[in-house]
Amino acid sequence: MSFAPGGDGHRPVGLAPFGQEPALALLRRLRGSGTGPRSLLLAGPEHVGRRQAARWLCALSNCLAPDPGGRPCGECESCRLALAGAHPDLKEVGPATTTEAGRAKRNLEIRIDQLVPREGGDPEPLGPWLTTRPRYKTRVGLIDHADALNTSAANAFLKVLEEPPPWALIVLVAPGPEALLPTVASRCVTVRFTAVEDALARLREVGAPAAAENLSGHPGIRLGQPGSLLRAVEDAEGTAAARSASEELFGALTGDLLSALQAAEAFARAVTASMEAGQEPGPLGWLREALRALPAAGYAAALDALDECERAIGAYAQVPLACSVLVLALRRLVLDPG
Repeated sequence: MSFAPGGDGHRPVGLAPFGQEPALALLRRLRGSGTGPRSLLLAGPEHVGRRQAARWLCALSNCLAPDPGGRPCGECESCRLALAGAHPDLKEVGPATTTEAGRAKRNLEIRIDQLVPREGGDPEPLGPWLTTRPRYKTRVGLIDHADALNTSAANAFLKVLEEPPPWALIVLVAPGPEALLPTVASRCVTVRFTAVEDALARLREVGAPAAAENLSGHPGIRLGQPGSLLRAVEDAEGTAAARSASEELFGALTGDLLSALQAAEAFARAVTASMEAGQEPGPLGWLREALRALPAAGYAAALDALDECERAIGAYAQVPLACSVLVLALRRLVLDPG
C-alpha cells in the first residue's frame, strides 16, 4: 500500500497525481507547518490531477506518520481510510449531474443548501460539517467544479471561506480564479496545475502498459490529461463506442445527404448515451480530434460549428436537431474546404 502517482477524475483512492510534482511541492510548503492558508484553489484544465491532489492533501494533512519528504505514510489508519476512499475527514461537494428524473443535467450548478443550512435542503451541508472537530487532524472540504457555484451559494459561503475553523481546510477545484466570483477567488491561494507532458508514457510508468496501447489518437494524449486516459482504460467499451460513432459520422460527411443525416441520427443517440453515462470525451470530443484533418481555415470553422452544437445541447436543445445542424455545417466545410 502506498501513495504512488495516480490519475485524476472521480477515483476513490487518495493517490498523488503524476506529472504534477511542482504543484505538490507547493502544497507541501503551504501546509507543511500546519499554519499556512486554509482556503486553496487548485486551478488548471480538466483531468490533470487537481481532484486527486486534493484527496492526497487530505491524506497528508491527516497522516499519523508522514515521511521526511512530506508524503503520507500509506500505512497508518488514516492513510488506509484515504486509500479506500472512505476518510471521515474529507467531504466532497459538487454540482448534481442528474435531474430528479434521473436524466443527465446539461448545466451544472452548486446550490446554496449544499454549503449552508436551508429548510428542506441538503441534510449535511459543508459549512456546518467543517465546524465539527476532525477524527484525526484536519477536516478537508473539497468543492469540485467551484466555477458552478451560483451567486447565492458563493455569497452565503464567503464568511466560512475567509475564516475556516482552525482545524479545517477548504479546497476549491476550478479552471482558474477568473472562473470564480472575484470575492471567492480573492479569499483563496491559487495553486496551478498544468497539462502533463507525454501523459501516455506516464500512464505506462504507473502500471497500465497493455491498456495504454489501445489509446492511440485519444484527445487526452495531445491535451496532457492522464485522468482522461485512465477513465478511458476503465471504460474501454464506452470509449470504443464513442470513438466509433465519431469516425462513422466523419466518414459520412462526404457521402450523399440522406446518408449524412442518417449518420447524424446515430451520432445523436451516441451523444445522448455518453451524456447519460458521464463519459469524457464523448463522441463530440472524438469528433473534435477527427476534424483536425481539415485545412486550417476549415478546421477553425468546424470548431465554431461544434462549439455551437455543444452550446445548443447545454441550453437543452433537442440533441438530434443539434447534431443534424452540426452535420449540415460540417458537410459544407468538408465538401467545399475552400
